Amino acid sequence: QTEDGISCAKDFTAAIVDVKPATSGRDMFETPKLTQRSVCFALGKILFELFSQGDPLCIVDMPSVINGDQEDSFGDLLNCMNLGEEDGIMPSDSDDAQPATKKSFQSPFHTTMTAVSPEATKAKACLEERGMPLSICRLVSDLLEAEEGKPNQYISDTALLSLEEAQIDLTQMRLHPQRFLFDLTSPAEALNSAFLFDPTVNGELYGREKELETLMDAAARVSLHLRSSFSGAAPNSITSSGRGGKPGVLQTMEGYSFVCEAIFLSGHSGVGKSSIIKNLVASCKESDWFVLSCKFDRQISPLSRLLQTIDSFFGHFADNQKDVYAQESFARISLSIEFSIDADCLGQLCQLLPNLRKLFPMASDRAQNTEMMQNSTSRDFFENFTDSVGSGRDRICHLLQLIFKAVCCGGYPVVFVLDDLQWSDAFMMSILGDLIQSVGSSSAFSAEEDSSKGGLLLLGSFRDNEVEEDGFVMQQIKNLERSNGNSNVSRLFVAELPEYEINTMLSAKLCLPMRYTRMLAQLVHQKTRGNPLYCVEFLKAIIKENVLSWSVKSRQFTWDDTCIDMHTMSEGVVELLTRKLRQLPHDVIASLKIASCLGQINLSTIELLDLGWFVPNLLESLESAVQEGILEKAGPLFAFSHDMLQESTYQLIPKEERKALHKKIGMSLVQDPAVVDNAELCSLAVDQMNMCRLDDPIERALFSRLNLVAGKQCVAASSYEQARGYFEAGISLLHANPWSKQYSLCLELYEMSVISGYMDGDVEAVSKRLNVILTNASFDDALNSRVLQAKLLASQQQYSVAVKGVLAILSYFGEEFPKNSSLADVTSEINAALPMLKGVTKEKILSLKPMTNKRKLNSMKFMALLVTLCFYHDTLLVPLVACRMMKLAIEEGYCDDTIPGLAHMSYVLLQYSDDVELAGHFGRLCENCMIGNPQEHSLRARLTQLHCTVKYFVEPFQTSAATAQNAYNSARIAGDVDNAMLSLVVYTIVHIFSIPDLAGLHKKMIGFLYQMAKHKRIGVLITTMAYFNTVTALIGNADSCGVDPSIGLKTHSEIFQIAEHTQNAFLMHHMIVNQMYVSCYFRQYLSVAVVAEKYGMKTQAKRVLDFYFIFYQGIGKGFVLLLGVSCCSPLRFSIAVWYLSSAAMCLARDTKQNKWKEIGEKSVTTMTQLLNHSTWNFENKLFLLQAELNYLNGRIAMAESSYKAAIVSAHDHRFNNEEALGLELYGIFLVENNKVVQGLQQLEKAREEYKVWGAIKKADAVLEFIDLIKRTMCHRDCNHNTIWGHTQMTWR
Repeated sequence: QTEDGISCAKDFTAAIVDVKPATSGRDMFETPKLTQRSVCFALGKILFELFSQGDPLCIVDMPSVINGDQEDSFGDLLNCMNLGEEDGIMPSDSDDAQPATKKSFQSPFHTTMTAVSPEATKAKACLEERGMPLSICRLVSDLLEAEEGKPNQYISDTALLSLEEAQIDLTQMRLHPQRFLFDLTSPAEALNSAFLFDPTVNGELYGREKELETLMDAAARVSLHLRSSFSGAAPNSITSSGRGGKPGVLQTMEGYSFVCEAIFLSGHSGVGKSSIIKNLVASCKESDWFVLSCKFDRQISPLSRLLQTIDSFFGHFADNQKDVYAQESFARISLSIEFSIDADCLGQLCQLLPNLRKLFPMASDRAQNTEMMQNSTSRDFFENFTDSVGSGRDRICHLLQLIFKAVCCGGYPVVFVLDDLQWSDAFMMSILGDLIQSVGSSSAFSAEEDSSKGGLLLLGSFRDNEVEEDGFVMQQIKNLERSNGNSNVSRLFVAELPEYEINTMLSAKLCLPMRYTRMLAQLVHQKTRGNPLYCVEFLKAIIKENVLSWSVKSRQFTWDDTCIDMHTMSEGVVELLTRKLRQLPHDVIASLKIASCLGQINLSTIELLDLGWFVPNLLESLESAVQEGILEKAGPLFAFSHDMLQESTYQLIPKEERKALHKKIGMSLVQDPAVVDNAELCSLAVDQMNMCRLDDPIERALFSRLNLVAGKQCVAASSYEQARGYFEAGISLLHANPWSKQYSLCLELYEMSVISGYMDGDVEAVSKRLNVILTNASFDDALNSRVLQAKLLASQQQYSVAVKGVLAILSYFGEEFPKNSSLADVTSEINAALPMLKGVTKEKILSLKPMTNKRKLNSMKFMALLVTLCFYHDTLLVPLVACRMMKLAIEEGYCDDTIPGLAHMSYVLLQYSDDVELAGHFGRLCENCMIGNPQEHSLRARLTQLHCTVKYFVEPFQTSAATAQNAYNSARIAGDVDNAMLSLVVYTIVHIFSIPDLAGLHKKMIGFLYQMAKHKRIGVLITTMAYFNTVTALIGNADSCGVDPSIGLKTHSEIFQIAEHTQNAFLMHHMIVNQMYVSCYFRQYLSVAVVAEKYGMKTQAKRVLDFYFIFYQGIGKGFVLLLGVSCCSPLRFSIAVWYLSSAAMCLARDTKQNKWKEIGEKSVTTMTQLLNHSTWNFENKLFLLQAELNYLNGRIAMAESSYKAAIVSAHDHRFNNEEALGLELYGIFLVENNKVVQGLQQLEKAREEYKVWGAIKKADAVLEFIDLIKRTMCHRDCNHNTIWGHTQMTWR
């Protein structure tokens, strides 16, 4: 094989491969009647003369014309050949549509065999002598086999009878010259070129072009979106031409900060899902993407595996301190993390992700404090993990969302791989769903000033035959497909390869033309059903059995079709792999068995196992397995290259020996004295022992305690489901009578099981374990369990039972409360406490000694719980409990529950006394004391609503929006979903009444509705729908504007029906205020009056029950007080006064009824009293009410002055919506008083202000009114009074 021959062959293939084959010889010869066979034969002669440099060849001249009816019949074309002596592939006669026939294949046609064409053989030999590549010699020979016209002519099945097949050969030579133009010289070289036995070489993909194109398109969309945020300084990106030049999803990305593409690949095991993903990941790495790859398995919990993946990613930054680009990227990520969470939360993250400590040294102290919890008792855990049911799950979900969003801010696109999702769990799929939603859509409160962009490509894979259609994997994927936002979620099915693609793969691996491997491909496809992994392993098997081998003589692979056809096959890949594993050395098999029990194994574990004398040299055996391609090694970690290999290896262990092997491994690991302090090692040992039976009492006690240790480590790492599994396993290993024999261990295991179940949201399991504790533990030992029991009852709306139980406990500690309280009792208690309360300052609180009396500490703990429960059951107990808590704090000292006492005292002072200033003082005092508290986020989540109620009267109303936003973020960090959702309602209410951006609020509320529906908080969901409909009515969007249809958006009338049918006063109050709000702005005053009279008295008896939700429930109940009801929230009262009084005075002018005038006068008096507390919030409202009252009473000049003052005050105090309303009412006032030009000017200003507010429909209504006035002015022949009377009634 000479260099000249290779060069000549390369030049020729490059030139001729682009020539399109003709269906006739018209393009090559002048004779139009030439057939494909004659053209191929002519091409063979030309190529021979070209490559032989003119050597004569004794071949009969090609006839110029061959008629179509002279072609051989189908049967004659199948004449079988004489096999001859060469040990290469020996073809038989066949037409071009039949599969290749090898030397042992029995043709169904009985014909006489003839020798191979001597001309073709001679040509091949001649070219070989001249050093031409074997592929060129074979091509020329096969083309010459197409000669026609000879008697008894033999046509081999490898003969080239069409230019299409010739072009395929030439294309292979051109695209893969190393494989098809350079001859192989030895069996070792041939096997290396096949890439079947070298585990370090990633195999090529065959037949996956469409799948790869789909993934590449998704990657291109993510990359291009991110590049748009870098002005020419973008990171490298994967490009994609797209399909048909259409931008597709890119059109929807404009205006979004983050984009998420999620593709879930499904298919049977071994079809190549992981290989497709690896191929794309390799391209992403070349383009400088961030890559996170997580592979789930049966041995390690899904959450632990995910955290390991994220931790390894941050380890990359820690290990690349000198990489400037990496550090710049991490600076962006760290800035995003620090912007989203505080130091306390960062400490929690450092506990979950140890590598973060290297990057955030200041957070190490908090992380070390968290680590100390691993050695704490269950009572210590109660202080940190008793917020609300399921709060632990919600907290970890939120933290992971923050982490991933931060990673996406790093300036590079991110690809996140989740392989083998069938081994995940429902919680992991929930995290995945939240992650896609959080990255692919704007957060509830995104910083408007944050212009950073990010892109995430998430690739998940799972075996579709191992997941249920209605299981957690498929349900989550379906939910994501239905969701809105900037996430594009799709599924991609990866099927087995068809026979043609198998042939493509065989041709490439064996370096033979596809027509030579066609029959082999048919047999392989029949045996393996097109499964790529099965195909590769089958090829390895027949090569090792010498059925497929490389011939030195013919310099190509040869095989026996009959032997392959008769080859005994296993039932599946697992059995085939098992057969392969059995051929390995004994020590290697033994080491693989150990690895299959562990899932993955690192060097430190290997050192411990070596002490157990499993094999002479475990590390050396594992390295041998790596060389065989069974294991992969990444740093110190060994893992199976495919989970089917692990499964096959585990099948090698006899069932009766598996438990013994697990036990031996576990006992070897616990020999390390540091097993208790090493979380990974402890979990590994316990996992092994939990898989076997333990009968020895000493061993049972040992591993019961180790299960407790492992569980605590999981709780500290927020892996609550895994922790509960350890605690339950520990309980199962206890003595038959554990409460008498192992009381302390038993109590701690049960309490920790309750804690983990509570944090994980498993209500049923928690209830069962609590009953056991309360039955067997002493009263004092069961106090923490009683706290959880009360919270559990409250979560199930059993408030009366919960309050009764807490009151009994407080009685035990000497704190008695009256069973039936009256308003007089409340007033007396507050008056008695006022002297003490007025002397409370921040300095005094901070100087209080720590409370040390355990009975008093327990009393404070249960009173803090009771005061929360009483908002739902017995509201008159709230002030009594709050006063008692403050008294205990001042007399006995400061404790963690002092802060809730301050918050509730602030609310009580506002609600039941006239000292608003003192109430505001306690509110600020509570807020200051929360800062820096270890439970800051939990406290803010629970207490901000009370603080907002007071804050409204002493600070600008608009500031409550930021307070609600902070409460939401703290609630999410604390895992308190209930208060997080309630904070969204508060934010919505504040936004509607005081912030000019209805369109932005409308968009945010779509996200609010989705969150509430996802977390199944139906109460706040329906309530938020009421406000959503109100905003929709003002901005004029009649459709749902992107609301997910699965949420089931309700209309106003439907929500009213729900409230009436369920007798839900909470919801009814919201509906009333929304109805009043819309009616007032659209001047439907009679509707306001009807709503007041219809629903006011019906809710009177229930008004006191929902003071705790005063800022959430809305402000609708206050108007009832204007009709004679006496005790209500000042907040609801003030807003209700505002809207009802406006309607009342307009009705008084229209109907001339005194009752409406009386309501208006009373409203002015009430608003004057409220003005004493906050000029900012109430001044403009009072001026406008005074203007309307003066107008009603005929004091025109005073009315005009009040209108102007109201407009200026609303503008100065940033009540844009009320400024617009003032301008509108002032304009109507001027028009009605014959100042039409000035009135139209004010109405135009009102219209512009409504547009600024975002109330487009209201602005259009004002425009219609302006047009009506202008049209009316044109009717000069109409009576003036009649005209304005009609106009007034139209608007009034």
